[in-house]
Amino acid sequence: MADDLTGRLESEEDPLAIVFVVDAEKTPDGRLRVGREDLFDAAALGLMRLLRDERDEVVDRIALWRDEAIRKIVKRARGAAWHRALAVEHPHVVAHVGDASVMVLAPLRPSEQPRAIREAQVSGLQAEPSGRPARHGALTVHVDEALHMSTGKTIAQLGHAVQLFAERRTLRAERWITSGCAVRVVPGIPAGPHAVEVRDAGFTEVPSGSLTAVIL
Repeated sequence: MADDLTGRLESEEDPLAIVFVVDAEKTPDGRLRVGREDLFDAAALGLMRLLRDERDEVVDRIALWRDEAIRKIVKRARGAAWHRALAVEHPHVVAHVGDASVMVLAPLRPSEQPRAIREAQVSGLQAEPSGRPARHGALTVHVDEALHMSTGKTIAQLGHAVQLFAERRTLRAERWITSGCAVRVVPGIPAGPHAVEVRDAGFTEVPSGSLTAVIL
């Protein structure tokens, strides 16, 4: 059965969300320095590290977040803004893969966001493929390219997919996590059956009910 992972939010004025902050340093010609492949790998690795974090506050926040809706928000910061984000006291992890650095914060509400996180930008995160091959043990996640999702939106949908995969296919997931949480994001949703399906509630970028990502 498909999953609406961002439902039940319209009635929430201050919903819990895991927040990703991407180091969005740019090249001299204005392009994002990091390629999509490293960025997706770092986001998946950071998320899985956070979900397995044993700090009491992180465990408690994740439990409460699961009871509401597993919402994820992706932001970007660079230069001094990135370093200000890294300095916040709210519990978080930082994952580095290749040229990518991604900070993943334990669930928090918009009203709780430190100023450095609140000021990080939500829109405009677009990374180009680097062309490097997928890393060893990569998990394939299929996304609907017809939806024209931004890189940030794709990270959120990828996060939903790998989280559900880890919860539902525990033996496969344990091997994947042990190998480093690499992912291979490919365009096109193949015919089912699917181990995981992600349907979006339609709050940003895509229509409500869109099938955004699957894992076979």
